[in-house]
Amino acid sequence: MILKLLTLFIAILPSMLHADTVDIGLNDEPTNILKNIDIYIDSNNKDFKYIQKNTKQLFKPNKTDILHLGYSKDTVWLKFSIKNSSIKTITKLLEFSNPMLDNIILYTKQKDGNYKKERNGVILNQSTNENILNMYFDVSIEPKQIKDYYIKVSSVSSPLYFKLYLLTKDELYKKEIKHQLILVLFFASIITLIIYNLFIYIFTKNLAYLYYVLYLFFTVLEHLSYTVLNKYIFTETLFKIDLYLSAFYISFISIFAILFVMEFLNLKRYKKNYFVLKIFLILDIFFIIFASQDFYPLDFIVYIGMFLLLYILAISLYLLYKGNENSKYMVIGWSIAIFGWVMLGSYSAGGWSLVYKYPYIFELSIFIEAILFSVALANKLNKTKALEKSIQINKILMKELHHRVKNNMQLIISMYRLKLSKVNNVSKHLKEVEGNIQAICTTHELLYTNSIEDNKDTKTYFSTLVDKLKNSYNRDNIDIKLHIGIDVHFDLLIHLGIILNELITNSYKYAFDSKEGYISISLVKNNNHKTLIIEDNGKGYDYKKTEDSFGLELVKSLIVDELEGSYSICTKNGTKYTINF
Repeated sequence: MILKLLTLFIAILPSMLHADTVDIGLNDEPTNILKNIDIYIDSNNKDFKYIQKNTKQLFKPNKTDILHLGYSKDTVWLKFSIKNSSIKTITKLLEFSNPMLDNIILYTKQKDGNYKKERNGVILNQSTNENILNMYFDVSIEPKQIKDYYIKVSSVSSPLYFKLYLLTKDELYKKEIKHQLILVLFFASIITLIIYNLFIYIFTKNLAYLYYVLYLFFTVLEHLSYTVLNKYIFTETLFKIDLYLSAFYISFISIFAILFVMEFLNLKRYKKNYFVLKIFLILDIFFIIFASQDFYPLDFIVYIGMFLLLYILAISLYLLYKGNENSKYMVIGWSIAIFGWVMLGSYSAGGWSLVYKYPYIFELSIFIEAILFSVALANKLNKTKALEKSIQINKILMKELHHRVKNNMQLIISMYRLKLSKVNNVSKHLKEVEGNIQAICTTHELLYTNSIEDNKDTKTYFSTLVDKLKNSYNRDNIDIKLHIGIDVHFDLLIHLGIILNELITNSYKYAFDSKEGYISISLVKNNNHKTLIIEDNGKGYDYKKTEDSFGLELVKSLIVDELEGSYSICTKNGTKYTINF
């Protein structure tokens, strides 16, 4: 028993002497080893000899599974040991989860006590011959051996954060395939939406589409730079430029987001909010003009951008309360986008973020926001097209209407000139002419009122027309009943109004003597067609004797040529016109 305890003590003794030791012989799974290392935050960029000499005083155990300093000019030093407790040589990789780290140096202790130095990081434009996005180092440990390591990490052009994984190359490839597949799907989806909205802009020339396309374009460009672009820039000059473009990308994202919101919500009507957004525009333009390698306030630009997004959301909520139709899309879509941007910004700055738990929450939120706004813009386009079509139709109808009114007036005048040339009592017939012309003028006057242009309230239109005719003929002994069960479009309403005017006028003039009577008007829908019925209980008339009547010829022409319908006339026990269209 004592011998077994002694053997166990000897086995764990190296681990006791190396509290920061990772045993890769006991665990072959991918492991984040940050909790097994000691760290030192260096604000003065000390050299390795100083760090090695003062290790005991400088380093302290790390207690987190991710190291996150945000936008920092400090240098992070890591110290740890890797133990191979197996009986075979093990080769693994040390992988850093952040693909944008500027400079990483690995110091590996050799058998002679000296340290071998290896470098990686985007400053060196490394790993361009491999399709691996994150930085890594190869480590090889012989059987029953413990190897000591130091790592120096610094990053100015991006936030300083990372996890440190120990894994095999096969495991790295599996992880990388999943990561790159998600990024490809994200970029492909957003680029598709960019092209879609760009084509809409080309056809409509609506600036809202252009601003939104540019906003998405710089969002994609910034995220490409943040994730994969540095691996595929083979020109050293372009690579060095791209290192310091994040501030410009974010500024352009803000600029085109502001312009889009101004145009989409028509913010010129809200002067205070419009003025505040102009201030944000000026700030972003200032950063674009003056940002450089020496003046690179990326953290400040990110914070300003996050505040801008929240302000836009507040504006959208206010306009939603005011009844702005487009603001509902802004509230929903922008809330999702803001959530993604805030999570990413907070993560980059070292604050609380769901990105720690859900790494692709930013990509998902931007994709959903792009879909929603593309739908919103398409909806706006459909309404614009419908409005343009309605305006065009109205122009045609108005032109035709004026033309018809002019011709009808001229025709009536010509007809009555012929009639009056054969009679003696001119004044009586002149009054009749005046009444007919006034009735037609009243019809067209009604057609131009706002209630008719709304294309919604057919009953109101018919009621107004009937009241005008009642006042014109002053026949209190005749009751007019309306049964309007449907609404019809403006183009149909024009023709129905003229028909109604003509037939009711005939009833007033010829159907009744001095006795009481009624006129019934009904408009209903039967299956796939509509039916207008106008009937009275007057004395009726002989249809064959009135076939040459101008008024009835006009009615017939409107029904057949304009409504593309049919009609029937019954003159027993009064007169009944049935019109199907």
